[in-house]
Amino acid sequence: MTKLLTGLLCLICLTSFHKPTSADCNIESFYKGLTPTDGTKILTSNDELEDVKLLLVPMDIDKGNYVVKVTRKGSNLYKVDDKNIYIQTKYCYEYSNSQEVVLKVEGSYGYTKGKIIF
Repeated sequence: MTKLLTGLLCLICLTSFHKPTSADCNIESFYKGLTPTDGTKILTSNDELEDVKLLLVPMDIDKGNYVVKVTRKGSNLYKVDDKNIYIQTKYCYEYSNSQEVVLKVEGSYGYTKGKIIF
């Protein structure tokens, strides 16, 4: 009975140490963040007037693979740490706080611009 319990515990321990799989998400767009001057307003689609916290302006990034750290800023929105670059993803549910990722930029046009690999 002791051998059976020992064997079972060993099996549980060995199966609990697995390498987590990486997640990858499609990139919809890249943006440069611009901080507007105080008092800047925006008219929303509901005809509401609101203060602007940050303007996101579309930008292109050269094709290639980059290793960067990203922080999640909102639903499907990540900021490259220490850069003024924001990444809009599609159906990406990864929470990150200065997490190192691989950024695969495949182009500036089309349905996806590349992938972010966590």
